[in-house]
Amino acid sequence: MADLMKWAKMEDIHDIAVCHADDFTEVRQLLRQDVELGILPPFTETDINKRVSPQMTLPQAKSFIVILESYVPPVYKDDGRSGNISPAASGTDYHQIVRNKLERLEDHIRKEMPDCHFISFVDNSPFSEKHVAIRAGLGRLMQNGLFYSKKFGSRCYIGLILTDHPPDEWHVPKRTDNTDDLFNRCASCGACVRACPSQALTPKGMNSYRCVSYLTQKKEDLDAFERKALGKQVYGCDICQRVCPLNTPVPKGYETGTPVDLEELLSLTNRQFNERYRQTAAGWRGKKILQRNARIVQENLGISNRETTTGE
Repeated sequence: MADLMKWAKMEDIHDIAVCHADDFTEVRQLLRQDVELGILPPFTETDINKRVSPQMTLPQAKSFIVILESYVPPVYKDDGRSGNISPAASGTDYHQIVRNKLERLEDHIRKEMPDCHFISFVDNSPFSEKHVAIRAGLGRLMQNGLFYSKKFGSRCYIGLILTDHPPDEWHVPKRTDNTDDLFNRCASCGACVRACPSQALTPKGMNSYRCVSYLTQKKEDLDAFERKALGKQVYGCDICQRVCPLNTPVPKGYETGTPVDLEELLSLTNRQFNERYRQTAAGWRGKKILQRNARIVQENLGISNRETTTGE
């Protein structure tokens, strides 16, 4: 018998819910609009049918198990000379943290429900993981395009298990957190829109290709507007989350994430870079892109570039 709540407690899963795996018909039109506007999010499945139909990924798919992993962003005093790596990319790669918990949950499923077929995802599913979490009743999508939990605000990561068993077999209470009035504050706030340095947040929606987080990962050269928009960001961006009143306030003069010594980053050899960054979410783009960003941040902060980039 499936006892997801017990298993979640055993494995320190911060939140868990279940929902059906029918087609996401409400998402199809949104995706079509994104395609027409040229703002379909990067690094995602481009086949709309796969995005909206879980059965194309797992035949006979009937339910999603959705887990949330919350985090507290590191905070430091801004010295005006350091670059920044956003909280989501600071420390151990969150993909691995969530993956480890999903794998332990999978072990319970295999033991207690050997006839169950399933596939797990952490930021790599063909469908919108945010909309799966919304369907599960765990939260809502806010003006900055991020998923928000009633418990954790935007400070959480999503993990999914797509299964061929119906939702009622998992014996998890139905969640309706997404109906809470807490989220209604977003409609009249606009703090994230005003604070976004790249104007990625618009009345028509979130343009992921203008988001600073994407720009720090972009392989192509950045134009003058994009370079300036980077500000101090070496990787990722946390501005819209930092200013959001639905998240825990950050003291004035402090920054969320990890400070980066720009001179040091520019002088790292390949071996040193791998030792320092490969185990973090920021390391996947490689040394070349992060060092390019570091030089841009130096420009933005008015720090002289000593051309200390190392290629070995």
